[in-house]
Amino acid sequence: MDPILQDIRYGIRTLLKSPSVSILATIALALGIGANTAIFSVVNAVLLRPLPFAESESLMSVFESDATRGQLRGSYSYPNYFDLRDQNQSFEQLASYHSADFVLTGSNEPARVQGQVVTANLFTLLRATPALGRTFGADEDKPSEGGHVVVLSQDFFQKQFNSDPNLLNQAITLDGTRYTVVGVMPRSFQFPIQNDPVDLWTTISEDASGSEPATSARGAHFLGLIGRLKNGVSKDQAQADVNTIGSRLEQQYPDTNTHKGIQLESALTAIVGDVRPTLLILLGAVACVLLIACANVANLLLARATSRHREMAIRAALGANRFRIVRQLLTESVLLSVIGGGVGLLFAVWWSRLLISLGKDDIPRAVQVGLDWRVLGFTAGVSLVTGLVFGLVPALHASKTDLTESLKEGGRGGSSGARRNLMRSALVVSELAIAIVLLVGAGLLIQSLRRLQKVESGFQPNNVLTFNVSLPYIKYPGEKQSQFFQELRQKVTSLPGVESASTAFPLPLSGEIFSISFQIEGKPVAKKDQPSGDVVIADLDYFRTMGIPLLKGRDFNQFDQHKTNQVVIISEQFAKEFFPGEDPIGKRIKSGLSTFEGEKPEWREIIGVVGDIKHRNLSKPTRATYYQPETQVPSNQLAVVVRTKGDPHALMGAARKEVTTLDKDVPVYSVKTMDEYISSSVAAPRFNTTLLTVFATVALVLTIVGLYGVMSYSVAQRTNEIGIRMALGAQRGDVILLVVRQGLVLVVLGLAIGLPTAFALTRLISGLLFGVTTKDPFTFVVAAVVLSVVGLLASYIPARRATRVDPLTALRYE
Repeated sequence: MDPILQDIRYGIRTLLKSPSVSILATIALALGIGANTAIFSVVNAVLLRPLPFAESESLMSVFESDATRGQLRGSYSYPNYFDLRDQNQSFEQLASYHSADFVLTGSNEPARVQGQVVTANLFTLLRATPALGRTFGADEDKPSEGGHVVVLSQDFFQKQFNSDPNLLNQAITLDGTRYTVVGVMPRSFQFPIQNDPVDLWTTISEDASGSEPATSARGAHFLGLIGRLKNGVSKDQAQADVNTIGSRLEQQYPDTNTHKGIQLESALTAIVGDVRPTLLILLGAVACVLLIACANVANLLLARATSRHREMAIRAALGANRFRIVRQLLTESVLLSVIGGGVGLLFAVWWSRLLISLGKDDIPRAVQVGLDWRVLGFTAGVSLVTGLVFGLVPALHASKTDLTESLKEGGRGGSSGARRNLMRSALVVSELAIAIVLLVGAGLLIQSLRRLQKVESGFQPNNVLTFNVSLPYIKYPGEKQSQFFQELRQKVTSLPGVESASTAFPLPLSGEIFSISFQIEGKPVAKKDQPSGDVVIADLDYFRTMGIPLLKGRDFNQFDQHKTNQVVIISEQFAKEFFPGEDPIGKRIKSGLSTFEGEKPEWREIIGVVGDIKHRNLSKPTRATYYQPETQVPSNQLAVVVRTKGDPHALMGAARKEVTTLDKDVPVYSVKTMDEYISSSVAAPRFNTTLLTVFATVALVLTIVGLYGVMSYSVAQRTNEIGIRMALGAQRGDVILLVVRQGLVLVVLGLAIGLPTAFALTRLISGLLFGVTTKDPFTFVVAAVVLSVVGLLASYIPARRATRVDPLTALRYE
């Protein structure tokens, strides 16, 4: 170890003797290693870290596929779940779950809480034990006159009930119904895995209650399923098993199960599968940034090797073999990379937080991103490998010494210097090639984002405030829901600064989808072949408030009530798709959506046609949509939409007060403007574009610094030549052209290698693009022009300096 420690001590002294070179190298490495560590910390938390359940590799998510729609991740109905649970031979246990919001009352102010309605075996399946109390018993899935049971999360237990252990076996009020608290889960438990964790879990006993329980509705698909495979059963074996069950159910229940299959995915893949390609692309991008940083530092070390060739020659003359010299130089480069890695780790902490803030709504498990042994090991490994990568070539070149030439006073290294120049140029060309690949990728994403942001939403989002209101069902059954929202709409409309107000559910671009099949009068089809469309429950003035144009017919009015003629308004796409070449006004459809509890759906007359809107996603085609009046299809949960004359946020206090005036136990939540909904709808592409643009910019800056360094070094080496040229009559323009031409040759070579590479690699980001192809010529041309211009600038500055050379001084240079 003594020789190695000696190398380290000498390496530290050497780095301190050249502080400018050491600082530049450290900054370049810190940027590259820090960016890689930040992205890896996300990849580690999202893709590599196992789910926080015992033997999580045996957990499978179960989806219902639909061959006619190309859908692989559909939801389940209760009867299909029961059949799959009872008939399969592959799963140790199978559980269902679905989200449900509750209104908590009787504890301070009313609060909306996120819950999950689960089968009683869920906790057993996940092998999770409570921190307090117990979980559910099998009989608690059944309807019970004694009320329902609930298990709380640790955070909710602490926030709402101050971690009071006396709460166990006591009742809390959710949606006006008493639920007995039987347990509290530990802080580490979370299900489903999501960035906004749920507050509580209850059983399916409520879904199993009533005259038409949800547990008997085979056509109502809203469940998620998770199962644990039996020991020794592979995913492929389980898939074959459930395929048989799916075929059997399709034959037994053709009305609801035709074209329906069963798809299995590992639970981890089901959570992170959609974001995996994006993270891997970003990881590849930061790896390119690190390669450019390595090339830059290698260039710095090659330049410094020129001033150290006499030192290496003296070492060789004193008996040091080539291996000994290489080891010393590699020790110095590894020291540099370790220091760069340490600084980069600090950068990574900040960048990781930035990544989480930018992508918290689009990156699953983002809240788990942080430093752990994997991330620290990755940083250490990258630092070590980086030091060897960028240090090896300069070390090998520096260790090749010609003793006779090098020991001459004023010796310049001859052929060794030429080799270093060639290597430095090759490194810059590789930097330019990598930079153009990143520039093209970033340019394509910028083009895609710009086009996505220009997509017409179909409504006017400016100055529109929205907030959600949820009514306890027990307190507000049936028509009382409509009465509450009608009164609230009138009160909000009368507020100063309000142009109009209405209610609706779901809001466009909110992420909530309500798709229901329907029949068309006079066009009978089998139930399994019935078309479907997105459904919106809307009140009076909804279209005017949202700025959705009425193209034909009339809007809803105060005469469209429960006992009057049932009506519906359809979108333009609905009319084109189902009434081509016809006037749809006066035609009738029957939606599968019930009106009031216990009442069957009725035929609805089409009274109007409105413009299409982007309801699901700005990047997806508009879907056929139909609107039913809230007075005829009451709901206990609606969004209030308010068009204001000024800043919509300024009205929120007054609107909230009106809700409290009507009922102090009704919470207000999800306060947003429609502009914010639109902004959220492009959050994922904005996140991808921002990161790749940042990485491309860093790569471009590092590349230009590298090119500038090579050109400056070249000018310094050619001082004598330039002096002779100027002494013989060369003009300043000739000298500038001479130097710039050399730089442009490097740029052209970089483009010649980088553009075909970008052409081949951009297909990897095709799934992230909208409205632009991966071969978009405009993007390629702009990227090439940008790189050429900045490359020209990086060459021009040293060229200008070369024109200031005094010929007499240059002739005495040797």
